[in-house]
Amino acid sequence: MECKVIERTHADKIIARYTSVFTIITLFNACFSQVVKPQSAELFEHLLNSSKYSPDVIPLCGNQSHVTVRLGTAVRDIVELMETRQVIRLNIWVRLTWTDCMLTWDPFFFRNQTEIVFPYDKIWTPDIFVFEGISDEGNMPGLEDYRAFVSYKGEVGYSFPTVITSVCRVTVTYFPFDHQLCNLTFGSWAYSGTLLQWEPDGDSSDISTFTLHNEWGLVRTKAIKRVFYYPCCTDPFPDIRLHIHLRRKPTFYMVTIIFPCFVITSLTVVGFFLPPTSGEKIALQMTVLLSLSVFLVLLQDKLPSDSDHIPILASYFSISMLLVCLACLMSGIVTHVHYRSPAEHPMSDRIRRLFLIKLRRFLKIEIGGDFVETEIIVKKISHPYVYSLSANELHEIRIKQSTQSNVDVQENVSETDKPEIDPEPHGERRLPDQFGDKWKSEKDDREIEDIVSSTLANDWEILAIVLDRVFMYIYVGLNVINCIIMLATMISYDGSDQII
Repeated sequence: MECKVIERTHADKIIARYTSVFTIITLFNACFSQVVKPQSAELFEHLLNSSKYSPDVIPLCGNQSHVTVRLGTAVRDIVELMETRQVIRLNIWVRLTWTDCMLTWDPFFFRNQTEIVFPYDKIWTPDIFVFEGISDEGNMPGLEDYRAFVSYKGEVGYSFPTVITSVCRVTVTYFPFDHQLCNLTFGSWAYSGTLLQWEPDGDSSDISTFTLHNEWGLVRTKAIKRVFYYPCCTDPFPDIRLHIHLRRKPTFYMVTIIFPCFVITSLTVVGFFLPPTSGEKIALQMTVLLSLSVFLVLLQDKLPSDSDHIPILASYFSISMLLVCLACLMSGIVTHVHYRSPAEHPMSDRIRRLFLIKLRRFLKIEIGGDFVETEIIVKKISHPYVYSLSANELHEIRIKQSTQSNVDVQENVSETDKPEIDPEPHGERRLPDQFGDKWKSEKDDREIEDIVSSTLANDWEILAIVLDRVFMYIYVGLNVINCIIMLATMISYDGSDQII
């Protein structure tokens, strides 16, 4: 009896030991399956059963006539805006959501699994196309490289990043204070509005993660839905247009283009202060003209060739070049007048009175430290003796025209008013002694005129100084007006015509 009891006890211990091991293995498998939670192959096969689901067929169930796709975007970065090619490259996140009635299940029968991730090519996805896209790498690179998120209610979400290269009409009228409006049109190329409807996911794009650009600032975005009817088809074709409003940062161009241009055009004024005898008046202005030409070429390389919208800055450069050419012409006139001979080209009384008296006094131009009080035009000298000529003397030779238009020279100097001859008079200009006989003999009136013209202040030189000052004021006035109009027009531009 005792042996049987011992054998039963040993057998019970072995059974209990195996039972414990089996229980531990069962609990371990249960715990392991709850921690890892891999995607259920059963759910994957259940949803993508080829007998009832095809990724090539648009999912329509029951009375459902179309699928509505909501489109959302997030502008991440402006890669570049090539003004000369009128092309923009944008880094954008595209977010698509729609409902697929064929991808629904009851989580109770699949371990309470409420979501699953599918590869792009395993489920139906709407064909999306950017109508302005011109990229050689594909319309939307990366479209098929990511996975879709599916919930148990059939809600599908597919998000992917892409770099879109599209056409952007650049208007550079107010460069570098310009605003640009670039449009991206998203739609389906195959499905019409009867099968696929597009709706914007919000009124604007998400710019919360936008990376600041060194040249362009993002002002605003706006998404709107449009519906088009094409001549080929009777069905409507909806699309979503995304407006992107950009504003250029002008600081760089003000420092490198506008300010140097102001400095260079200001150098033209220096040419008016140079005397005609220096020979550098026109040379300096020609150098300024060449410098402006270089800036115009640099601006031309930066901007597109647009005949509809001429940049104001280019117009400013062109007008500045025209003003510099005008300054060269003015300097040529001043130089010509300066070297004009008084003997061969006597000055008329009207020009003398207008320029050498009235205009010179108005401009406060001093000749030799004092205002020249000359009011005469010397055409012929008939007095036999001339002792000295000075601006402070009371010797004036005046010309009066007779009724027969004959010019008579009258002398206001009488013999009693002659000053005593001083061999070294102070402050006076005496005629050289070798010309004494010619003054006394009056044999050659032409030589007498040359002597008097060289002794008196040259009227043509004085006229050249007056004209130089007048031309300088004209140039400065026109240049300032040109600058003010250019700056006022561009700085006041706020992009109101780009409002969306």
